Amino acid sequence: MPQSTPLYRRPAFVFGPPLVMAFAGAILILQSAFGAGQLSLVQTKLNELKETKTPVFSIRNSDWIRAKLDDPNSVFVVVNKHRQINPKSFEPGDLVRVEDSKTLDNSRKLALSVAAAGALEEMAKALSAAGQGKLFLNSAYRSYDYQAELFLGKVKQYGKSEALLRSARAGYSEHQTGLAADVSVPEQGCAILACFGETPAGQWIQENSWRYGFIVRYLESTTAITGYSYEPWHIRYVGKEVARLYHENGMQTLEEFWGLPAAPDYLSATTESTSN
Repeated sequence: MPQSTPLYRRPAFVFGPPLVMAFAGAILILQSAFGAGQLSLVQTKLNELKETKTPVFSIRNSDWIRAKLDDPNSVFVVVNKHRQINPKSFEPGDLVRVEDSKTLDNSRKLALSVAAAGALEEMAKALSAAGQGKLFLNSAYRSYDYQAELFLGKVKQYGKSEALLRSARAGYSEHQTGLAADVSVPEQGCAILACFGETPAGQWIQENSWRYGFIVRYLESTTAITGYSYEPWHIRYVGKEVARLYHENGMQTLEEFWGLPAAPDYLSATTESTSN
């Protein structure tokens, strides 16, 4: 499982402030020696410098990180209806069974990638401590073959058009990366239903999951971008730093966050062989 990746910092952000401070210090010395009438101006500039913050989106300007958006082994990978997992038979090499505990019910013995599993266990403890009940893991890693069967089942149940809103074709599911989980709190009802978003636990997850490296991937207002209907139970692990930036900037989709095109439908090159 990919581990936390250090942020890319442009040289200007690393060396710029010290150089500016040194320059300002030299000005202060010269002005003191030759009768400075502009000390207040220098102080104003220094105050402006202190208030200047590194752009929060510097992380997505890194060519190295952006290259990882296609890598299924990376926590940065983006999977949607335009972005197939490659190879399509990919299976994470660091899958572990999520720990079953007094705060997290994994009676189905499901697995996630190491970092995602640890983060989910941490979040379940926090959710329980907040008085929101015991988290239940409904779904986690799914193989290509499992997703193919699931999609066909949705087609039989709802018809193809509705199935495309509710489920991903094999090879296009975030669950195959080992970074996505479907969760619920059974005692509050609405398990794997849109009304889960209105439960106290669902609201807590929407407001706090970012603290543990997760985002709620498919919101009610983002179907035109993601191509999926509202899924308040589907959370995607992206790592704590990306989740923090995502939250602080009011992002609603990974497509928006990374500056990728919307993917409401599969590309015309997508063949039927990838849909079953």
